[in-house]
Amino acid sequence: MSEADEAASVRQEGLCDGLEIERDIRIDRDGPCATSNEPWLRLSSIEAFRPGGWIEMRYATSLYDDPVRPIFRFWTENGAFKDVLAPAPCEGVGVWIGRAPPNLSALWISPTDQVGRFDFEILSIGPTPLRTALRKALASPKRMFFSVSARLVGLHDEADLNLRWALGREELSAFSGWRSERAQRPESAIDRPRCDWDAAPTVTVILHAQDAARDAIAASCRAMTEQTYPRWRVLIQGAAPPPEETLADARFSPVDAGRLDLSRDLVCALRAGDELPPHGLACFVEHFARNPAEAIVYSDEAEIGTGGGGAPRYKPGWSPTLNSFAPYVGRAAVFRGALLRQGDERLFEAPEALVGDLLEKSEPDSVGRIARILFDFPPAPREGLRPAPVVPASVSASAPRVTVIVPTRDRADLLRPCLETLLGKTSWPNLELLVVDNDSVEPATHRLLQEMTERDARVRVLSAPGPFNFSGICNNAAAQATGDFLVFLNNDTTVVSPGWIESMLEFASRPDIGAVGAKLLFPDFRVQHVGVAMGMGGVAGHFGSEVPDHDPGWLGVNFYPHEVSAVTGACLMVDHAKFNSVGGFDEVNLPIELNDIDLCLRLAAQGWRVICDSRAILMHHQSASRGGATFRLQKTYAAERAYFVAKWRAVIRHDPFFHPALSLYAHTPALA
Repeated sequence: MSEADEAASVRQEGLCDGLEIERDIRIDRDGPCATSNEPWLRLSSIEAFRPGGWIEMRYATSLYDDPVRPIFRFWTENGAFKDVLAPAPCEGVGVWIGRAPPNLSALWISPTDQVGRFDFEILSIGPTPLRTALRKALASPKRMFFSVSARLVGLHDEADLNLRWALGREELSAFSGWRSERAQRPESAIDRPRCDWDAAPTVTVILHAQDAARDAIAASCRAMTEQTYPRWRVLIQGAAPPPEETLADARFSPVDAGRLDLSRDLVCALRAGDELPPHGLACFVEHFARNPAEAIVYSDEAEIGTGGGGAPRYKPGWSPTLNSFAPYVGRAAVFRGALLRQGDERLFEAPEALVGDLLEKSEPDSVGRIARILFDFPPAPREGLRPAPVVPASVSASAPRVTVIVPTRDRADLLRPCLETLLGKTSWPNLELLVVDNDSVEPATHRLLQEMTERDARVRVLSAPGPFNFSGICNNAAAQATGDFLVFLNNDTTVVSPGWIESMLEFASRPDIGAVGAKLLFPDFRVQHVGVAMGMGGVAGHFGSEVPDHDPGWLGVNFYPHEVSAVTGACLMVDHAKFNSVGGFDEVNLPIELNDIDLCLRLAAQGWRVICDSRAILMHHQSASRGGATFRLQKTYAAERAYFVAKWRAVIRHDPFFHPALSLYAHTPALA
């Protein structure tokens, strides 16, 4: 064997069959290790991919690795490539169904987005089962029609995009079977422990059993005896005696809070009937070992139901704003015992109250999330969610000045209601309105602008001649604005809630918050925007849209303020100084598309959170003044899209305020 062959053999040792190292991966004693946030493997053979055919690929990762969407990079014979975000294996196994390009030359896979130890295994590659293909096609007939039609006329990118929208989702009602299929994993070494379990802390479970049925207590205890992590104990709080089968097991005992020292333990507070899957405690132990700065970690949950699971409750990364309005974490959490005092009476409170109190007192960086379902809870009634009222701000003589910037070109029929509701319905007193005219030619528009400036001294009209460049127009207007805060507003919007500025200003004025967006409605009162989800449709999109205004949406985000990665520039508020500090909108690389999202991401990169305040409501006739976008050729703004994807691929792949188990090809919660 030559030295080169021997070196290649060493590099491959520890990888699963069928995969080879492409770049940024080394093999350590314990297995493969990523040396960057975007390592790449290469599929050894692409023979299983029929040219242009539907393919089903199944793959697995360790249950101890954070779930992440793999990137599939399809290389073609002309040296070009196309990246596709595949479903994250949140239950252990991921399933991707799609179409490979007909001139495929290679397939690379980026299995993780974190430096360090990881495992990734290809389980199978083959034609999509006919039954699956038919079911998917019938579930999305319009998308399939668009896909076939586009391909017939040579629009392959449009065909592939519509195919992904058709194939890339499963309804939540199919969760039980979806979960069961993705939990079927072969016996493999990929789940071997990452940390030293002998040196890891004990996990103490406080089981609240007051007035609980004996079979509920027994179910919780039985789930504990099936844990793969061995260092645990269960302290049963309540009058009910432990189940008979646990009497001989010293790990089960009554609570004695006065003598209880949990300072070195990990602690979990549950109700009788709650269950953890066998890998549940191990996942928390491994996560805490990798993240020593985190003091409390939560996970997803599911209702116990037939077939191994009822409805799932997937949660975003830590969103303190949303949790303060609608506590979504609940009791599905494990925390360090050092957060408690010896004899802490909070141990006797409802588990949700204990976790909520700890979260309220925690620093944001000390709260972590595991994007897996690690708790199964008995069905329980949930309180109905109601829209949060806006508490009017007390306005003083020193109320900050807010400048609203409205770019426009003609369409006086849209601009008039925008300006009239803005000036007549908005309750904030210290307001400046800059209407930026981009070469309007219609006399009605000029008459309207003159009328508005004569009627209201708060209105100024700025001229912005030349080709439409949203970023440049807004930047030039911001340079002439006198407000402490800027609001960029589309000319096809109208004010619905009078206190919208007060509401948004409540967040925008905080030192740790950058951009703030509003809830936007279509004219028929369906939701159009409550934040942007990165990765949706392949780049970014409006998650939570298309539902009626009275629908609370995912965990209540349609009703309550919440953290997001980005908000739309159709209504975006930002501190003037923060806007200037990041250089405003990118008018060179992103003159028209994606500039608003890019601005939000650059603000977030400086440590400023982005908020969508769903209490601030406006109507939006989406992009009416420059044409609708219901069907747009992929070559339109292709250069801007390519620049944006190359710059922000990491957050497109993993939006911290979305969930990797949810589909990127559905506007409302669906399974990937």
